[in-house]
Amino acid sequence: MSSFVILFGMILIAALLGGFSAGLLGVFVVGLRMPFIAMFSAHAAMAGAVFGILLGFPQSISGFTGALLGAILLGFVLRNRDIDPNVALGSLFSLMLGLAFLGIGLSEGPKSPMLGLLWGNLLFVSKNQILVMALLTSVLVLFIKMFEKELKILLFSRELANIMGPEWIIFTALLILSAGVITINLEIVGGMLLYSLIANPAVASLRIARTYRSAILLSSIFGALSALGGFMAAYLLDLPVGACIVLFSSIIVGICFFKTKSTRH
Repeated sequence: MSSFVILFGMILIAALLGGFSAGLLGVFVVGLRMPFIAMFSAHAAMAGAVFGILLGFPQSISGFTGALLGAILLGFVLRNRDIDPNVALGSLFSLMLGLAFLGIGLSEGPKSPMLGLLWGNLLFVSKNQILVMALLTSVLVLFIKMFEKELKILLFSRELANIMGPEWIIFTALLILSAGVITINLEIVGGMLLYSLIANPAVASLRIARTYRSAILLSSIFGALSALGGFMAAYLLDLPVGACIVLFSSIIVGICFFKTKSTRH
């Protein structure tokens, strides 16, 4: 076991940080009843990364730029109370998906780097990515700690949060942080699977948690366990890493649903 940790140390750290941050973010994505945010941000990041590759810019920077612009656009659109959030997300998601595949179609060279964004690859994580993941995770934890009261109200009701203050500022800041977390996880899990790593730990934790803080803690732990357990399963069974991570997170959801159902009986 020790030799395994030494050999795959960086990958395990990346899995831990990526899963933890995704699970932590998921509580708010699911709690706001806007789980499509994860898909939208992932494809905004993918569109940015694809066009970055076309123009010769670093993939991570262009991916974050795409996700950031998408988050700002979504925050601006949702300031209009007459627009249903999930309708807006559906339209903007379609736009980002179209841009991503347009960029792939415009590429004349090998399309492997672009198509790789769909599935991700934890095995090729770098030290710089780990440092960025650690920084983003720290900023996300600090943000949640600093604005705990505002975020609680936001989760309870956006209308009430707006009455008590400019909730769109907190909401947009959360979207921007989401853009960072999703971008760095995009290269690990992939745009097609990232939604599950964000949503499943939150769904599981909200099923069994009794308080706001316990939901956040459990979701973060479940996210980290999903990433670590999925990688271990992929290594032992020689299977795709991203798919195993998502399946492991689904197993956690199943266990939590079974546990609460049996408890009620």
